[in-house]
Amino acid sequence: MQTERRRNSDRRKFPTRPFSKFIFKGRRRRARREEENQNYYVDRYDAKYLALLLSILVLCVFDAYFTLKIIYYGGRELNPLMIKFLDKFPEISLLVKYLVTVISLVILLVHKNFIMFGKVKAYFFLYVIFSLYFLLVLYEVFFLFIHRF
Repeated sequence: MQTERRRNSDRRKFPTRPFSKFIFKGRRRRARREEENQNYYVDRYDAKYLALLLSILVLCVFDAYFTLKIIYYGGRELNPLMIKFLDKFPEISLLVKYLVTVISLVILLVHKNFIMFGKVKAYFFLYVIFSLYFLLVLYEVFFLFIHRF
């Protein structure tokens, strides 16, 4: 029989926390066992999620820029909350929009392996958000191209 050689307690006894101290040095990227394959946190995230989040944030910046251009050319904002901010504090409204997007994406990324609405994992919604932002920016570019000239 072998004796236990670990200095620290076995970390596997407790589930990984959403923001753990192992985020930079941990190795857990997925569930260890098939029965643990839902509603779990990881220490590290795949590069594809970083690329997806950065793409969404870039699209968010483009959306804000194109929205301001459309307003400049006589269009109007459709989001009632953003209308109030844009009227009083245009620069702060862009910062608020960006921060809300960043915080929402981080929360969604941390919970990417959790089942939502009883059927789909949360990471699916990252792709949905990317697709919606992409279509929105495409629409705004088309709108500016048609109405600017």
